[in-house]
Amino acid sequence: MNFESDRVKIATALAKCGEYYPSFTYPWKGLEAWMENSSLPQLPLVGYGSLISQASAERTINVDSQSRRKSVRAFGAKRIFNYRMPPSLLQERYHTPLSSPFVAALNCEASGEAEDQFNGILTHVDIDRLDPLREREKHYSLKPIVFTDWEKTDAELQTGYIFELLPNPSVKGYYPYDDSILPHVEYVELCRKGAAAISESFLDFFDTTCILADKTTTLSQYLKRR
Repeated sequence: MNFESDRVKIATALAKCGEYYPSFTYPWKGLEAWMENSSLPQLPLVGYGSLISQASAERTINVDSQSRRKSVRAFGAKRIFNYRMPPSLLQERYHTPLSSPFVAALNCEASGEAEDQFNGILTHVDIDRLDPLREREKHYSLKPIVFTDWEKTDAELQTGYIFELLPNPSVKGYYPYDDSILPHVEYVELCRKGAAAISESFLDFFDTTCILADKTTTLSQYLKRR
């Protein structure tokens, strides 16, 4: 798919995808019922961060073969380092001080704009594997976007879901949306290693379509300055 020539087609698909694929606020109440009513045995999920890493994805999702994972280019959202990792994850897995500014994981904020692109891995999650995903991806809502095959330029647009977290000042206590934090070093390494395993061009696109919490600086620019 050529972005410039297909811009209108992408914009139209983005405008329509929400008509057939509803959004689900965390903890995704009604998701399973909707899938059953829609005869949808699997959720088409576009992972854009740690789920790009097959090893990381397999901790939660039953990925029994590489054929169930497909590299894609998605449209209609910005990929941003503004999700504050939960304290338990920072301390138990990464041994990162809670006072550190380097605590950001990736989030996506849907824009509905065709110009906003990112790459990721499409995985079809079985309906009986959604609960482990709920536990892993706390606070994220599910938002429909459109995507196309990463390698096949003539592939048709399809609809899938991404994880989205938006600001919510009404929440009291811990809430992970934070626009003052920086990327977690080991998390970035995990994501980039997963992207590099697909191809050099996939990694390059990952670096240039991830942005920091300032919503201006790309990961590529940030890594060059470090």
